[in-house]
Amino acid sequence: MLRDGLAAVPDDASLHHALGLLEVRKKEMAKAVESLARAAQLAPDNARYAYVHALAVQGTGDAAQAITLLDAALTRHPNDRDILAALVLYHQQSGNADAAGEYARRLKAQR
Repeated sequence: MLRDGLAAVPDDASLHHALGLLEVRKKEMAKAVESLARAAQLAPDNARYAYVHALAVQGTGDAAQAITLLDAALTRHPNDRDILAALVLYHQQSGNADAAGEYARRLKAQR
């Protein structure tokens, strides 16, 4: 059904996002990353699409690329709590305590 929708409306970000989520559930991560990237590209004002795309990239084991995507998303959405929280976590996991602390301070300041 999603593919039929995309055949009719190939530039619909919500359909690409939904397909990406389905592909994640099916453990088809390469396809999911591609679909989620397309959704984020088509709707750069949608912070959620950028966030989910970065999570999928991290799920493939590419934490550095996920951080790069999140940093770019944070530039467009500087107050997005999910993006900030993911940056805290991914920097902690990569051993970059300074960056994790900075993002944590930014997150805490939003309360």
